[in-house]
Amino acid sequence: MKIKFLGTGSAHGIPIWNCDCAVCQSPNPKDKRLRSSLFVEIDDVKILLDFGPDCRTQLMKYGIKSFQYAFLTHAHRDHMNGNIELGKQQNLILEMPKPVLKEFYAILRSGKYWFEKRNPTMIIQEFKPRTLHNVKIDTVKLEHQKDYQKTPFPCYGYIFESNEFKMAYLSDYSAILEEEKLKNLDLLISDGDGFENSGHGHIGIQDGIKIFQKLAPKKMLFTHIKHTKSHDFLTKYVKQFGNIEIAYDGMELTF
Repeated sequence: MKIKFLGTGSAHGIPIWNCDCAVCQSPNPKDKRLRSSLFVEIDDVKILLDFGPDCRTQLMKYGIKSFQYAFLTHAHRDHMNGNIELGKQQNLILEMPKPVLKEFYAILRSGKYWFEKRNPTMIIQEFKPRTLHNVKIDTVKLEHQKDYQKTPFPCYGYIFESNEFKMAYLSDYSAILEEEKLKNLDLLISDGDGFENSGHGHIGIQDGIKIFQKLAPKKMLFTHIKHTKSHDFLTKYVKQFGNIEIAYDGMELTF
């Protein structure tokens, strides 16, 4: 299995439009971040995790011509607003847990019928746990509690597990509601939106380190990075707590 980070930025990406901060003006290519998205290859099966506003740019930048599945973590616009690009993929299976699907359709509105008319080969449905080439794929329920919402927003991570490895992708969350599913991880990809958790619905770097210490994965990578701290600063900071790194756009890992 191979993974590629198509984007590792938070809702606005980096640089943020009209921002003159040091990170947004940084010459370091690792400080240039498109909105968060992950591409997974399991032998000949290709899966897109989230498809935000930068989806078209990401698919073209990395030469991605096709994929069989697209999974959505949650229906916030920085993760789903590139959905129109999915209409160009024949025989695509687009899945997400039922609560996310309800929100997705509510936001999509007439776009649902656009997909049905323009690409009748596309299937949009509730996520079904499955095994692809000996890799089991399941979800983990998360809390994505925003400071401007009274109730948590439906949000899920995805777990990929074989006899050789176990990986979890948790791009946005303020709490993990099914920690028992995250035992014995080889890799945890975790929400790193903010150096400190300020109640904005993201665990952030410092509280994310506490998750690392509690779950004890062999390796942790932070994604969904804000512009408040540079890649170099965060890389140096997290190293002191163990096998933790900051993901960057284009980063690849093979298992």
